[in-house]
Amino acid sequence: MAAETGEANTISDLAADAELADRHVSRQIRLAYLAPAVIERMIVEQEIPAVRIIDLIDAVSLPWAEQEAAVFETG
Repeated sequence: MAAETGEANTISDLAADAELADRHVSRQIRLAYLAPAVIERMIVEQEIPAVRIIDLIDAVSLPWAEQEAAVFETG
């Protein structure tokens, strides 16, 4: 895969290689910018919030200090 070899230069390259839509890949990449505290709670502590993936993607636009509350204190 182009992502694994470093041959993908654009989101379009990644999307084509994975046979996905550019928009889908672009949204998924944003998840890399979730605050470390959010990742820690979800991965290490296995605390899964009752939010949709799109809600996590929206939380990325917030400062790290605000993401944890946005993700885990919904309702």
